[in-house]
Amino acid sequence: MLKKTTGIVLRNRPHLDADLIVTYLTPCCGVLSLYAKSPRKVGSRFGSSLEPLTYARIGYFGKEQAALPRLTQSDIVKPFSILREDTTAFIRISEALELTLRLLPEREPNRTAFPLLLNLLASLEQEPGNPLHLTFYKLRLLSIAGFAPRVGRCTRCGKTAGRFYFSDGSTLCSACAGPAGGFMELSPPVQSVYNYLLRTGPETVKRLRLTDEVLAGLEALINSHINYTVVGRLNTREFAEGLRSL
Repeated sequence: MLKKTTGIVLRNRPHLDADLIVTYLTPCCGVLSLYAKSPRKVGSRFGSSLEPLTYARIGYFGKEQAALPRLTQSDIVKPFSILREDTTAFIRISEALELTLRLLPEREPNRTAFPLLLNLLASLEQEPGNPLHLTFYKLRLLSIAGFAPRVGRCTRCGKTAGRFYFSDGSTLCSACAGPAGGFMELSPPVQSVYNYLLRTGPETVKRLRLTDEVLAGLEALINSHINYTVVGRLNTREFAEGLRSL
């Protein structure tokens, strides 16, 4: 059966001599991997439409339970080539793509994640120097996947709490935490901004002006939670940190 949808390329991987396995984030099927026949050959009808970050209209053929349906059509809606050609920007975005692949199960419809990623790409194209766009994406993706940190009150007794414990993925008061270790202090502004971003839409991110201290605290909270509780170290983040140390 031939199916059509839209998708954003998360990655592509070589398969056999000139074939590719292309993984998309789609609104109808969530993460979807498709087999593309001979796209690396000169004159392929797919052209550059299978490059990471490309937003395209796609068609694919395969039975409902087929392990790897075949890609038959890919028409570019927006290439986001500027982001792909900027090494620094692409490394940062690759962290978001890797997190998406590791948090969202394949072929599970998710109509919230797709527009979130599309907005991230459009926002970074307009404001490449605004780090809050990526932070917001990771925060909201964690929420969509059911892994968002719980911040502001002790999750055991409900009292106000400012220590975020990695093992619990939440803030705990000193009485409930007991001898538990592995925590970071969260300032009231960081907690306030975090909870605001959980409630608000992406359009408000452009209007927010955060101090470097609050932004750093927010990023530390989200990244430490990802490292400890959710997926462990992200390969792209380790690669970026390695480049910065050279």
